[in-house]
Amino acid sequence: MPSSSRSGSRLPVWIAAGALAVAALAVGAGMALGDIGQAYLPTSEVSPPGAFAAMPKPNTTGMSPQQVAVVQRGEYLTTAADCMPCHEAPGAKPFAGGLSFVTPFGTMYSPNITPDKTNGIGNWTNKQFWNALHYGISPGHSLLVFPKYIYPAMPYTSYSKLSKPDVLAIKAYLDAIPAVDAPHVPNALNFPFNIRAVLLGWRILFFGAHPVHYQKSWSPAVRNGAYIAEALGHCTECHSPRNLLFAIKSSDTLAGAQILGEPWYAPNISSSRQYGVGAWNRADLVSYLHEGGNMVNGSAFGPMKSVVDYSLSQLPVSDINDLAAYLQTATKPRTNPVKPMTIPATELAEGHALYTTNCAACHQADGKGIAQVFPNLAGNQAVTGGPADNTIGIVLGGMIPWHANGPVMPAFGSILSDHQIAAVTNYVRTAWGNHGVPNATAASVFAFRKSAPPHKIALADADYLDLPPIASAAARKLGCPLLTDSLIGPGAGEMQIMAGATPDTLANRTSMLMAAVKKANPGITKDQMSQYLLTAYCPVVATQSGMSLSDKKSALKRFMDQAQAMAAAPSKQGS
Repeated sequence: MPSSSRSGSRLPVWIAAGALAVAALAVGAGMALGDIGQAYLPTSEVSPPGAFAAMPKPNTTGMSPQQVAVVQRGEYLTTAADCMPCHEAPGAKPFAGGLSFVTPFGTMYSPNITPDKTNGIGNWTNKQFWNALHYGISPGHSLLVFPKYIYPAMPYTSYSKLSKPDVLAIKAYLDAIPAVDAPHVPNALNFPFNIRAVLLGWRILFFGAHPVHYQKSWSPAVRNGAYIAEALGHCTECHSPRNLLFAIKSSDTLAGAQILGEPWYAPNISSSRQYGVGAWNRADLVSYLHEGGNMVNGSAFGPMKSVVDYSLSQLPVSDINDLAAYLQTATKPRTNPVKPMTIPATELAEGHALYTTNCAACHQADGKGIAQVFPNLAGNQAVTGGPADNTIGIVLGGMIPWHANGPVMPAFGSILSDHQIAAVTNYVRTAWGNHGVPNATAASVFAFRKSAPPHKIALADADYLDLPPIASAAARKLGCPLLTDSLIGPGAGEMQIMAGATPDTLANRTSMLMAAVKKANPGITKDQMSQYLLTAYCPVVATQSGMSLSDKKSALKRFMDQAQAMAAAPSKQGS
């Protein structure tokens, strides 16, 4: 780390503790400590537009024109840095924190960054705020003598490139929004990761605060694009591979990488014409980043859609043009070829048949889609770029509309088996002249199911993973329904009540389940309750031996007739 990033009073502490912290890092590298180097994406970052409240407008009453201009600059910067989605828990007020970040080494919660003086940052000085964003150090101490290092769930590794006036402009905006009295939810990290001093070794090895390095040949537009990409947008945090200690590989920045803690793959966005965005039409790239996509190179989905919805789409188009110019002309071209696999012709033929049955009605037999309605798959780099992970994820869990008021891509996670999803994925990545590598397998689909956020790949579908493979396939064959977003409120735990139910215990189990669901969600409707009961019981029926598919469907119909009657009956004792 450059000497300018260390104060003289702290230097002895760094030297004395360095060996201990580096040793702890080495122990943790085989487990999860290296993940400290990743900016984790909360599951709510794949929420549809409207999941978050609008950015609060600052109160500039009594401010001078110069002060108002600084606050307005701060509002723009806060939007460009995509701060609010990480600092707003579902149902909470903007910037009040409380959003959970589930990591392999425990769960962290974002802090309250409103100007509340008790639970927010209302008492922070400009110097303390600068230290937090530039050096990753909060006010206070850890273990009495160590600085209070911030976990890089907040990407201060990128924010350290922000200029000091811009950092203070962000603070001016946050100081001008409504204060929210929301206490910080304590982190629940495993030992030794709950000791912030452990971060010291990683910081010594991999973190150095420095500004964006501009090339003299860059135009003002490219320089602005570099600032947006490297400092504000922190693109490298997701789009770059990492080393054994999960620090970004400086020789492979923007080459594409699996997002840690997420099943999604962040593609190559370097200037490479073969693997990155170098060959994209500039207008198409701007459309992708600002509008969410088009009918040429596809649309943003997964975590990237949240970035577009709540950050990039809110910036001036001129800034997005500058960002595109930087990515296409100034970044180093990176190569990341996907290892080819030999896929039997019979499997590709099966994928073609599955596509014809399940997909062609919308995306058309030639893969060209229907303009402004269903996106194209032919020539779509969102489908063909990098490994097959993202295409698998879309087929499994569906996706929100790629444009305003457009139709929703349905989820096929409970309809198609792992093998079938792999087959149709490989087909669309290679059909119609597409140059994607057919590397999807049943095992990779299964792995995606296990790692995907539950609300994206259906909680009921995730429950299939606890079943033997044959039983899991039987549940999908029976068409067991998904636990939809509207029913997530009660949680998935109640569904275990139906496990092992027999004809003699079914009525009591159903009553228990209904009582548990109503207690967790008093406002649940009769139709919702019926759907919840079917979702819980369907996998149970699917695993029954000695029953034909027809018998199982009949059993489900009888159950639903009885369940609907029970759901419509008056509640007893408030159950």
